[in-house]
Amino acid sequence: MSTDVRLLVAYKKSRYEQYVLDQGDQAVAHLIDEGHVSVARLRASHRAHQQSLETILEHLSARGIDFEARYRGDVTDTSGFDLIIAVGGDGTVLDLSHRIDQTPMLAINSDPSASVGYFCAGFAADFPRLLDRTLTGGWEPTRLRRFYVCLNGEQVGPPVLNDVLITHANPAAVSTYLLKVGNHPIEGQKSSGIWFSTPAGSTAAIRSAGGYVLPFRSQSFQYLVREPYPPAQGGYRFLKGLVPIHEPFEVVSRMREGRIFLDGPHLALEFGVGATLTIDPDAPPLKIYGLEEDRRTA
Repeated sequence: MSTDVRLLVAYKKSRYEQYVLDQGDQAVAHLIDEGHVSVARLRASHRAHQQSLETILEHLSARGIDFEARYRGDVTDTSGFDLIIAVGGDGTVLDLSHRIDQTPMLAINSDPSASVGYFCAGFAADFPRLLDRTLTGGWEPTRLRRFYVCLNGEQVGPPVLNDVLITHANPAAVSTYLLKVGNHPIEGQKSSGIWFSTPAGSTAAIRSAGGYVLPFRSQSFQYLVREPYPPAQGGYRFLKGLVPIHEPFEVVSRMREGRIFLDGPHLALEFGVGATLTIDPDAPPLKIYGLEEDRRTA
């Protein structure tokens, strides 16, 4: 990559900025002023994030690099940029990934004491070195496999980087559905839902639920049934496993108020009775610099 580039710096807003500065939430502000344990780190995390962002912007300005800085929620199109600098944590990477097709990304963890940063190459102090290595071709980006969700044969939503959760809209309700893995017979199940993840997403929720950590370059997706409700006779055959990327995976809803959550809680699709979910594995990969397998499995 040439040093004559146009960069987009896309940053998160801290919870302090969202709740107190933007929304004027006086209840949260009062708790912060009292030093309440529930919000003890909000102000410190805000300062750490702001300092990291300022360090990055000042370095780019000093070098005379052409860049724009935008709040991540205001980013709608990244096609006019050569590189995206994501400033935040994994949530920022996930959010931006839904609006990225081909543009590569370099992610910086802006608050390492509070932010999860599996997708991040380093911290603000490392930024000059990481940027030089990226612009001078000192390393190649990792291509992270993504997939599309299809409902009733139609592609819906953005490319998924981490995972989807197939569940009832009410977390206290039972999820009921029919599950078909590969060419095996379909199986009716009741549970708290199903995780379906990419290799990159295997260190996220599915790992906490008892799944496997997969290498970035794995040729399989992964599924895991949450809290299965045992049938009256026998047991379920398909509770957890790997699905080769072009092998069928299908879920048919038996729920009037089913939901499919894509990469977290902010993007949800309705999944009513009779709706059929399938997976399209041919989404473009996300190209991201500085990933380390060892950091994921530590």
